[in-house]
Amino acid sequence: MNRKFSLEEIINYFKEINPNKSASTYTTMKYNLIRISKLGQIEFSEIDATTITPENIAEGMSKYSVNSQIQTILGIQLWIKYKLVKLENGSKKQIDSYNLLKGKWDIQLRELCNTKNKRIEENQMTEKEKANWIDYEELRQKWTSVVDDKLKDDNKYNKISMESFNMWRDITLTSLFILIPPTRIGNYEKMRIRYKKTNDATALKRDRNYLMVDEDAGIFEKTGKYKYTLCFNQYKTAKHIGQVSEGISSTKLIQIFDRYLEQRVAILPINKYKFQETDTLFINGDSKKQLTQAYITEKLKKTTDTFVGKKLSCDMFRKIFLTWFLADNEKSIAQRKEMARFIGQTYKPTIMETYKKITLNKNIPIKLDFS
Repeated sequence: MNRKFSLEEIINYFKEINPNKSASTYTTMKYNLIRISKLGQIEFSEIDATTITPENIAEGMSKYSVNSQIQTILGIQLWIKYKLVKLENGSKKQIDSYNLLKGKWDIQLRELCNTKNKRIEENQMTEKEKANWIDYEELRQKWTSVVDDKLKDDNKYNKISMESFNMWRDITLTSLFILIPPTRIGNYEKMRIRYKKTNDATALKRDRNYLMVDEDAGIFEKTGKYKYTLCFNQYKTAKHIGQVSEGISSTKLIQIFDRYLEQRVAILPINKYKFQETDTLFINGDSKKQLTQAYITEKLKKTTDTFVGKKLSCDMFRKIFLTWFLADNEKSIAQRKEMARFIGQTYKPTIMETYKKITLNKNIPIKLDFS
C-alpha cells in the first residue's frame, strides 16, 4: 500500500531529527516542501516517486534561482528520507526505487552546489541581481532624501490615520535595512516593544526580540543615552552568537521610530509596563496581527521599487551593503567583527589580514556607528 503523508507529518519528523534548529530553519523547510507540491501541480499528500523525478519537474525548477533549486532538492530529499523510514519493512523493489530516486537528486544537488560555489568564489552577479543592483552609497543617499521629504511634510503624514500608519511602518522597516547594517527579517518579524526607564537587556526574557524604548533618554548627543535600543535574542544564529544589543544613535532613525510609534500605539494601544500580545512592533493595520516574513519581503520590494526604482529583498540589501563595507580596506578587524555580529554572522580574519595596518588617513563617509 502506498501510504500518503501530510506536510505537517514530515515537518514534525524534520523537527524530531533536527531538534536544535532555529524556527526560521523549520519555516524554510516547510516552504521547500510546499514548493514541491507546486512544481508537481498536485496536492502534497499525492506526491509519490513518479511525480518528483528530475525529469518531471526539471523545467519548472529551472525558473527558480540556484538557491531556491537547492532548497527545493533538500525538501525532496527529506520527503524521500521519511518515505524510506516508513518503508522499513517494505519490499526490496520499493526501497530500491526510492534509493535510485535519491541518487538522481544527489547528482542534481551536487551540480547546483558546484554552480553556486563557483559563482560565490568568482563574486559573480546573477542576471536578477544585475537588474536590481544599486551601490550602497547611492541607495542610502536616495533613501535619506525620501525620508527627509516625509519628515518635512507634517501636515500630510503626521496625522493619525491608517494611510500614515502604513507609510511609516513601511518606511521604518525599510530604514532598518538601509540606515544600519541589514540583519535578517526574522530579527524584526516578531519584535516586541518594551518601554523601560533603563535599557537593561539582561532584565528581559530571552525568548523574544525587543525594541527597547527609554522615554527619559533625552537627546543622545547631550546625554549619551539611547532612546531606542535593538535587542536580538531569537534569530537564526543566536545559539552561536548570543544576545546582540545595539543602541540607535542615528538622529534620522530616531525620528523615524518616533513617527512610527506614534502611529503604532494609536492604531493598537499597548500597556507600557506589562507584556501583552498587542505589543508586537510591526503589525497589519487591518487585522492587528504581526506581519509574516513573506509580507515583510513584499513590502520591502514594493517600497524600494516605489522610491528607489529597485525591488530589493533582504538578501539584496545584505549583498549591497556588504559589497560596500568589505570593499573598504581601512575597516579594522574589530569593525568587521562588530558588523558581522550585528547581522548574525561571524567574521574570521585571515592570517594575512592580521599583518595589515590601518593608515588612519582615509575619510570614511559612512561609519559603522549606527548614525
